[in-house]
Amino acid sequence: MKHPIESFLIVSVGLLLAACTTVPDGDQATGKRGSATQPSAPASSPAPVAVQPAATPEPVVAAPVDVPAPAREPSASEKKLAAALGSYERGEYGLAIRSLTPLTTDSSLDPENQLVALKTLAFSQCLTRAITACRKTFERAFALDGKFDLAPAEKGHPIWGPQFVAARKASAPKTR
Repeated sequence: MKHPIESFLIVSVGLLLAACTTVPDGDQATGKRGSATQPSAPASSPAPVAVQPAATPEPVVAAPVDVPAPAREPSASEKKLAAALGSYERGEYGLAIRSLTPLTTDSSLDPENQLVALKTLAFSQCLTRAITACRKTFERAFALDGKFDLAPAEKGHPIWGPQFVAARKASAPKTR
């Protein structure tokens, strides 16, 4: 057999089509139209069909949904932080450094946003070869949060990775 799959598909389709055909208004066993007690209608005049109006769908009642409270408007400092992060993302490291420096001590920012400002400032400083400033900025981040850390991919950066490790060692509590 040259194409067994094609043969199988053709036979399967044929069987499906044969199974779908029905004999209307008659004896299913014999396949004859009509029965002895009912004469069949002439072939030229179809039987009248009663048309029923479409059923009106039931209205859908949605389950109550918890709607979150409207988001608050970002503060002026949060807007400045977003703009500074945009400068960093565009590779404008000098502008990012100038914008981020005052935000690292901005008391209107929560500590999490201050850490974002410190980390991005350190990255910008390292990328502009201000290596000592980069390490000092990481030390400030550790002073703000002793559990401060970088993502695994960030730790492996060839410029700021070693500065981060040095800042962590410098910020570790001294034991005697």
